[in-house]
Amino acid sequence: MSNVVDARVLSGREAFRESLREEMRRDERVLVLGETVRSGGAAGVVAGLYDEFGAERVIETPVSENGIFGAALGLALAGFRPVVEIYSADFLLAVANEVMNDMAKWRTQHGRPDEPLPIVVRGCMAATEGLGPEHSQSMEPFFLHAPGLELFTPSTPANAYAAMGAALAATVPTLVFEHRRVYELRGPVDAGVVGEHVRSGDDVTVVAWGWMRHEAALATERLAAEGVGVDLFDPVRIRPLDLGAVIGSVRRTGALVVVEEAFVTGNVGAEILARVAEALPGRPLRLRRIAMPDVIHPYDARLERAILPTADHVVAGVRSLLGP
Repeated sequence: MSNVVDARVLSGREAFRESLREEMRRDERVLVLGETVRSGGAAGVVAGLYDEFGAERVIETPVSENGIFGAALGLALAGFRPVVEIYSADFLLAVANEVMNDMAKWRTQHGRPDEPLPIVVRGCMAATEGLGPEHSQSMEPFFLHAPGLELFTPSTPANAYAAMGAALAATVPTLVFEHRRVYELRGPVDAGVVGEHVRSGDDVTVVAWGWMRHEAALATERLAAEGVGVDLFDPVRIRPLDLGAVIGSVRRTGALVVVEEAFVTGNVGAEILARVAEALPGRPLRLRRIAMPDVIHPYDARLERAILPTADHVVAGVRSLLGP
């Protein structure tokens, strides 16, 4: 991807699209494939690409996740750079074998550890007004466990643009999880960075990504009015995790809160807390996770709102962690 600054103001949806379009213009080996991609795909991210690049590079597939992902692996092995749209990221569980056992392990299993395998898998995920248990999950914890993959969870138009560019430049299979609420955000887009230090503070370190970055940012404003300084980080790239700046912050604050939309058991937050604690063995630490309870995601939007973490939860969590 180019490093030239782009001062446009785009929605999150447009930022994903423009980053992909620019790379398709630059490299004719980049192909898009998935269900309904000719007409814009599940969330409109690939709208207009079929008209510009045609049927040979924007390939509409049958409704068969196994077939789509098998074709993507074959295309990558043949020298192409496939970008696969999964209609909803939850449906990756239907092809977990292809992603975690085939794509992630292919180079090692076949004795080609240095050979590029550039496959980008992208799709919408997470909760927005009652889509139900099979369309509303945060998918990054499911795939955090698999060596051989990279994972991105963008939170703003700027890091959506940057994350898609980084994914397209990767030489390993890469998953880009696009939060549905990020599609509607608008903001300036430039070359961007993957991973952001959102706000500086001296009292508590907070790590949040995806939509939770915005809930945490609201919480930091409220806490600042109470005299509590929050050091807020948005990693964007979930695998591999770069926690150097976070560890440095926690070494100073002694307190860490991780905020995520996924279920609390076995989530990314647990991994972040563990790594920070291991990196600071002699430092007394106050640690807290804020996440969804371990319940099946409801259809009803009112019930959904009752289980999703919010700025209120972040404020309460920080207050209880720091004490009176």
